[in-house]
Amino acid sequence: MTWTEAISVAWRPGADASAPHPPRQLHARCFTSREARQLSDPSFSKILHMRLYHMGRLRTAVIGVGIQGENHVLAYRQHPLVDLVAVCDINRARAREVAAKYGVERCYTDYREMLEKEELDLVSVATPDHLHYEPTIAAIEAGINVLVEKPMATRLEEAEDIVRRARRRGVGLYVNFSNRFNPPFAALKERVERGELGEPLYAYVRLSDTIYVPTKMLSWASQTNVVFFLMSHTFDLVRWIFGSEAVSVEARAEFRVLKRLGIDTPDYVVALIEFEGGARAVLESSWILPESMPSIVDFHAEFIGTKGAAFIDTTYQMISVASERFYYPRVTTATLANRRFVGFVREMIHSIVDALLEGREPLVKPEDGLENVRALTAIMRSYERGGGRVAVR
Repeated sequence: MTWTEAISVAWRPGADASAPHPPRQLHARCFTSREARQLSDPSFSKILHMRLYHMGRLRTAVIGVGIQGENHVLAYRQHPLVDLVAVCDINRARAREVAAKYGVERCYTDYREMLEKEELDLVSVATPDHLHYEPTIAAIEAGINVLVEKPMATRLEEAEDIVRRARRRGVGLYVNFSNRFNPPFAALKERVERGELGEPLYAYVRLSDTIYVPTKMLSWASQTNVVFFLMSHTFDLVRWIFGSEAVSVEARAEFRVLKRLGIDTPDYVVALIEFEGGARAVLESSWILPESMPSIVDFHAEFIGTKGAAFIDTTYQMISVASERFYYPRVTTATLANRRFVGFVREMIHSIVDALLEGREPLVKPEDGLENVRALTAIMRSYERGGGRVAVR
């Protein structure tokens, strides 16, 4: 017994069908008798039933399979309507390792070759911060939807070009601002929208890492900075929760500890940002916290409104371990629980897949990625000038 999908749903409507890479169609498939029985089980949600029977599947690939890229692989592998068909990494051994570990049929070292050979509906770009632009553009020009890690790019003109080309080609463009699915921030956003805190007045958000990150975890720390690596998260959260655009910034930075270690990037950056309507935010990020800290990440936030305030501390995640050392495991971001990949990174990636399958707008728009890079660029311009006020526009 098999069930055959009755329709072939047109994929990216509005894209130029006469272009070298026309919009693809969703891939039709049949269902086995076992799947048919599962679909008739009332414990399966109606939404899942409708997706499976009417909407087809997504063929995906991941470019860059380092730490975060592997999270994309895990998320795609766990979505019931995704076929992860290929991975790509400039490191051949790493590409083969990830492909073998997760049962991905094909691996590449050249993303252009992969984009040419594979029939893809969505590709993740999880390369280092400063290497997002070229693979993102290549995927867009191939007519493929793109989920790019934050920041969208490390140059404003590159971010503008990415958005412009995605609009012209009619493809979906998404940025992985995963902290929008971080439960305390998602809960705060709902309360702000309900008016529980009144009008936004002020926010303070600190997101810092221990010195392990720029000295041992990242081989490319000199090609990025805490603004792109960390403040891209916190600026997006404040802009999203405030619901307004940044007007101006003032920032200061220090180059001392990491510079002595041969890493040309700021030790820390502190930025004061003014938003439309008069709300302000102070963002603080550093890369020089001692490795003896119980958590590799230090993440605190305060949001004050005219009627109330909210305080968030995600550094301690409900578990502490004391063995050879005392530490707080990171268990809500991206981790395995009973052999399942869980956490808000997974939720963000799945939300993009679901939006594509259901034909609806995702939580993160291309403009969110562009405005993020615009503000981050202004922050860097300010500290490079010694801390003066810089207009975001």
